Parts: sequence; structure tokens; C-alpha cells
Amino acid sequence: MKEQIFYQFLVVMMLLSSSQIQGKRCDDSGIEFLRGCPDSIDKELPTPPRPSQDCCTLVRIIGMKCVCEVITKGIEAVIDMQKLVNVAAACGHPLAPGSHCGSYLVPGGMVRHHD
Repeated sequence: MKEQIFYQFLVVMMLLSSSQIQGKRCDDSGIEFLRGCPDSIDKELPTPPRPSQDCCTLVRIIGMKCVCEVITKGIEAVIDMQKLVNVAAACGHPLAPGSHCGSYLVPGGMVRHHD
């Protein structure tokens, strides 16, 4: 089990290191969040009672806008997007209901129907 989690973590790190994601400073910051909060957002790990202090510090310094900009389908395959939304809220920087983080639609808010 631990070996499987380690390999999944390596896959995430490879995705984060790909040239597709590197470049702008905001991208680099968003990647730092993903690297610094794996225990709170990994699909395979149980959700901790609260994000670590270090993880919340990254959220405060980086901001969720930069984090959401680096989220690709490949990253969404290995992290739990609802956990990421919960981490943002728990760290005092909630994502707006109805907004997007990567391709993930943040739950909540009103859905408008067109007649």
C-alpha cells in the first residue's frame, strides 16, 4: 500500500515537472502548493482532520488562483479535487462556488436555468 502511494506521488511529481506546466512564476507557485500539501489532497490517502500548518501557509502565500491555474486533467487524475476545495476553505481562502479549478467545477452556488 505504501509502495503504491509512493509511486503515485512520483507520477504527480513527474507531471509537475513536465515542460507543459513550467514557465510563469504563478505556475511555479501553484506547483509548490501541490508538492507541499500531498497528505491533504491525494486521492488514495485518508483525509486528515485538517491541513497542516505548512500547507495553509502555502495557501496564504500563493493563493488559490495560482494553484487552480496549474491543475491539468493529469493532475486531477491523482488528486482529489473536493479535498483541494476543502483545504482552501480550511486555510481561509475558499474557492467561490460555481468557479473552476482546473476543469473541476466548485460545488455550490445557484445554477441558472435558461428558458
